[in-house]
Amino acid sequence: MHRIQKIFLVFLFLTVHAQSQQHVGEWRSFTDMKSVRSAVQIGGNIWAATGGGVFAFDTANGSFTKFTNVDGLDTNDVLTIAYDGTHYIWIGEAGGYVNVYDINTHQWQTIADIANSTEHTQKGIKSFSFKGDTVFIVSEFGASVFKRSRWEFGDTYQNLGFISPQVSCMALQQSRIWVGTDKGLTASYLGSSVWTQYTSFPGIASSAVTALAVFNDTLLVGSASGVVYFALNDNTPKAIPLLSNRSVRELRVVNGRLYVLSSSGSNFTVETLASIFDMPQTVTSNSDVQGVCIIPASSLWIATASKGLAHLIGSTWNYSYPNGPNSNFFSSLAVDADGVLWCASGEIADAGFYRYNPSLSENKQWKNFTSDKYPLMQKNGALFDYYYNVSLGVTGSVWVSSWGDGVVKVVGDSVVRKYNYYSKPSLPGAITSVPDYVVSSGVAIDNEGKTWIVNRNEATGRSLLRLDSDTTGTFFDDYYYSNGWFHGIVIDQNDTKWMGSTVPWHMDNGNGLYFFNEKNTISGTESYDGWGKLTTDDGLLSNIVLSLAIDLDGEIWAGLGLGVVIIHNPLYPFDPNNRSKSYPLIEQVIQSIAIDAVNNKWIGTKEGVFVVNADGTQLLQSYTVTSTNKSLLSNDVRTIAIDQKHGIAYFGTEQGLSALAITAVQTSRTYSKLECGPNPFILPNDQPFTIRNLVANSTIKIMTVSGSVVKQFEAQGGGRAFWDGRDKNGAFVASGIYFIVATAENGSQTVTGKVAVIRK
Repeated sequence: MHRIQKIFLVFLFLTVHAQSQQHVGEWRSFTDMKSVRSAVQIGGNIWAATGGGVFAFDTANGSFTKFTNVDGLDTNDVLTIAYDGTHYIWIGEAGGYVNVYDINTHQWQTIADIANSTEHTQKGIKSFSFKGDTVFIVSEFGASVFKRSRWEFGDTYQNLGFISPQVSCMALQQSRIWVGTDKGLTASYLGSSVWTQYTSFPGIASSAVTALAVFNDTLLVGSASGVVYFALNDNTPKAIPLLSNRSVRELRVVNGRLYVLSSSGSNFTVETLASIFDMPQTVTSNSDVQGVCIIPASSLWIATASKGLAHLIGSTWNYSYPNGPNSNFFSSLAVDADGVLWCASGEIADAGFYRYNPSLSENKQWKNFTSDKYPLMQKNGALFDYYYNVSLGVTGSVWVSSWGDGVVKVVGDSVVRKYNYYSKPSLPGAITSVPDYVVSSGVAIDNEGKTWIVNRNEATGRSLLRLDSDTTGTFFDDYYYSNGWFHGIVIDQNDTKWMGSTVPWHMDNGNGLYFFNEKNTISGTESYDGWGKLTTDDGLLSNIVLSLAIDLDGEIWAGLGLGVVIIHNPLYPFDPNNRSKSYPLIEQVIQSIAIDAVNNKWIGTKEGVFVVNADGTQLLQSYTVTSTNKSLLSNDVRTIAIDQKHGIAYFGTEQGLSALAITAVQTSRTYSKLECGPNPFILPNDQPFTIRNLVANSTIKIMTVSGSVVKQFEAQGGGRAFWDGRDKNGAFVASGIYFIVATAENGSQTVTGKVAVIRK
């Protein structure tokens, strides 16, 4: 005991800086949780099922706890949530998975029987009902009986008397089970296989059932045009005229009163009745957002389809949802010099763009840029949020390209400028008949600090612009006039501009790989005004060029519709001996290429992520939804960016953003103070001791205070090294103080640090 206390006292004086971070191999997910589908109050918390996972909102202090696919959910596409009154929260997902969370032990269980069934294709979990030991799990095809005491399924009510119905809801009226579908209402008695169907209702135009509830033993049936009821032991539906012409989303009984939530478009109304024959009294209404369900609490909360949880305070609606991206669409990513991630939502998401700053507090890490908040993003005074591509500029600027109105420049978290058809200089339209429909597709910086903008152009070939000042520029017309379908641009060390010809979500036929150098330094382009292109006629695997990257050796990597072409010396692109393929990537759709700190390539495809070595000859790793145990959100990885300083690989999909802590980080130019952690280092430990701020090719020595070398090894991650706490014989070292000595490759630089080791 005295020895451990002494170590802790020494630790207080250590000068090595420790930094908490995402551990190597650890996954995180970032999703939009504004779209609530279902919610339930449990104590002082509101638990919400959303299109981006589950969150729990503490109504007392306003804090959020988020749960995604890396925290226990099988998918983030969550449709319903319910509390069984004991200690289990039941969560139903679009793919048929049921996740059960124990609020006492904080443990998760998965019920995968419905998800794994092959009998049905539509298996989403719509709701839960509880009766004693029985849980009725309502899926799109029926209601399955699940016994909690045995933790197993019994019967499934699925032969409902309709042809391929889509189930929406269920209710129990004593011993009778009622199931609402898109084709009508069907009823049976518990344990029976005989069903009675109802396909028309008095006063209601549609047969589709949207909500069910039992109120004073009377079954209420909600639809898009009103409510009917079935009295106990009465098989004849009767209209409730005072609730006609309501598009009913939910019927809920609270403290002996019936609450009716009706909602259509961007509005909702909540009414209450003491009996079904009462005049409905309006409790509240909202004209800005669609309501989803009522959350009974000390004061009324409404779950909404696009703004989280709505709460009326006085005459003002307040909306509560976790800080996060504006949508789950990520079409383009870029990490700036400060480790801030910039993201574009895409051509169809209509969600603007976002930035993620991990150094800020959790409730401020994400900031969303939309045209309602930033008028400069608007198009001709109208809301416009089709921003799909992110590029990094000079002096910390970020450029975000739009599909239809040019490109905006962001400096210091503010949108400061737009270049479009109406700006100076003016960008040409992508479509001749609509001249102000400007599709900018990328920005790059040359070696003189000049900004280059590339865009689609149907006819004129004016697809490449160099900004000479904020208001002037020079166009370099495409020599080939090949419809100007340029997408993406990178500039190499020779100031050659390399341009792709399509994007993953359009998959145009493509015209090959284009390049241009106004100084005419590229061999073979002297007679073409510095322009050149490579196609399948030159040996390319495909004319569809989707992605571009320049690696640490200055080689050009072009991602094609059928693999990768590597141009080793960018001055001689026409020389077939100067080009090679990456055979591990043959026939893959290469949607994104990112280069890590040790020159490995991270490749985003429609079949997951592939990591190849520096020359592309070896497959080092692959990541799919299956191989990562669903930590990767989707196999269709549209974009990849790497935070070189902190060792984080970001993967953008149409289901959210995945982040993986990786080994490689950017090396320092010279040694400064080492950053090490955790400190103290408690053994055994499932996470290694990490040493940061290393120069390239560092050698690490772990030494005792007496000068004995315990272990020596090479840094494993470029600018980072890892020690498992073992000596050179493979045994854990004893408790004590150890020196960390890092030496550069040529021995000219050495830096030291300390760590306190505690053996349990």
